[in-house]
Amino acid sequence: MPPAPHHSATGQPAEITPGAIPPGLHGLVRVGEMLLAFGIDAIREVTPRPHRLVRFPALRPDIVGAIELRGSIIPVMDVVAALGSGTGNDGKVILILRVGGGVIGMFIDEICGVVQLGAQAFSPLAAPAGSGCGAPALAAAGFVHGALRGTVLDHAAFAALPGIAVTTDHPVDRSATNGGGDPTLLFACAGKPLGLAARAVDASVPVTRLLPPAADEPLWVGMLPYNGRRIPVIDTLMLLGLGSLGRPAQCASVVMRLPEGRLVAFAIDAVSDMRRVQEADILPLQRFAIGEPGLLRGLYRADGAHLLLDDAALAAHPRLLMMAQIGEDSETTQAEAAQRRDMQPFLVAALRGERYAIPLSQVDEIIPAPDETIDLDTHHPSQPQALIAHRGHGVPLLDLAAWLGSAGEPKPARFVVLASHDGDRMGFLLDELVAVERVRLQVLAGRGDAADAHRLPAATIRLQDGASCQVLDLAAIVAKVRDAPVPIAA
Repeated sequence: MPPAPHHSATGQPAEITPGAIPPGLHGLVRVGEMLLAFGIDAIREVTPRPHRLVRFPALRPDIVGAIELRGSIIPVMDVVAALGSGTGNDGKVILILRVGGGVIGMFIDEICGVVQLGAQAFSPLAAPAGSGCGAPALAAAGFVHGALRGTVLDHAAFAALPGIAVTTDHPVDRSATNGGGDPTLLFACAGKPLGLAARAVDASVPVTRLLPPAADEPLWVGMLPYNGRRIPVIDTLMLLGLGSLGRPAQCASVVMRLPEGRLVAFAIDAVSDMRRVQEADILPLQRFAIGEPGLLRGLYRADGAHLLLDDAALAAHPRLLMMAQIGEDSETTQAEAAQRRDMQPFLVAALRGERYAIPLSQVDEIIPAPDETIDLDTHHPSQPQALIAHRGHGVPLLDLAAWLGSAGEPKPARFVVLASHDGDRMGFLLDELVAVERVRLQVLAGRGDAADAHRLPAATIRLQDGASCQVLDLAAIVAKVRDAPVPIAA
């Protein structure tokens, strides 16, 4: 965090640049109607407010008592009073904050999770001349992150307040050892206590109404409007092999960063804590099959046991990567929303270097290209090349690039789009999933061709980058392949 603001020789506030406030992960807390942010490294833990505080001698009126926490007496501050915004904060939670080599507690109403704040999110503040006690220096900057607006507090400035008392940071249990361990977000999902390393978290989001998912994928429970985008919300329990959430109409979520700037959100109940977790404090799960193999690091005990998710395994998970690639841009204004009412969602996919569009209404499901298939050895582009078992049926797979006669360099298929016609389902092999875009369908008059029945009648769409691509009718292809006579080998 930045040093306390200072003044120039003229008595005017010295200029403060955004670079003075380190960007990075910040913990968010609510105090009354204020949303406050602290650098994640400054937050040691959160603990419930006891029924009664320990009496504590103090030189400041905003120090209202102390708590005993694992053998240490920690003074507790009314942060509302410290900020000069009134007194009598009735927070039910105490945030333990690292300040100046020690720790101090402060009343908060709730922990709101974590958020990644870049330099562009900050509006640095300077203390007014003659501010006296220095309390305004606690507020280092305002911040804006999507729909969130609040104040970044300088944890180092608390230690510089006149008459402040802090406790030496030497907790007795190793789970909160001073300076050690990875900041970790703890939360619950359908009552199950879970945790995820903060380095992988872009933000946590309070309860939000979800939009319908873009495809019928069991893991995909909805779309989350988030910072001008719509990102997939994942059934956290199903992903981990611990049950299912069904299709909640609304939920809180943890947004995780994946490679190449992609985002997914995990559905949760609520954030419960932020802790530093050392590797030595994670209990192994031995060699038993617990949930989805490889996605759980182990068990961490912090006022109750928590299953820790493996952020590296999640970042490489093929189904998460697949769904993260087809997040949508969301409406930003009413005018734009009105213009989009007659637009349709299309899945844009790449085949041998060319892009094609598929109406999302025709997409039943998207799955990673399976490792195990039954090769049919048809060697004919109009016939399925392989067969897989999926959801109780034998599903044929068609090499879509070969069907279309694409001339580009063949590539290993990474995904399968499942589409149906009249109850019969087929899988289409794709190289890449590019995006989901809502655009108007452009029908080109006079270019219909019966030989092109696998394309919507001479239809194209124009993508956001200005390029055009042809629209494929997967349902028509399913019907054509199903009803076509089997070619006789020469």
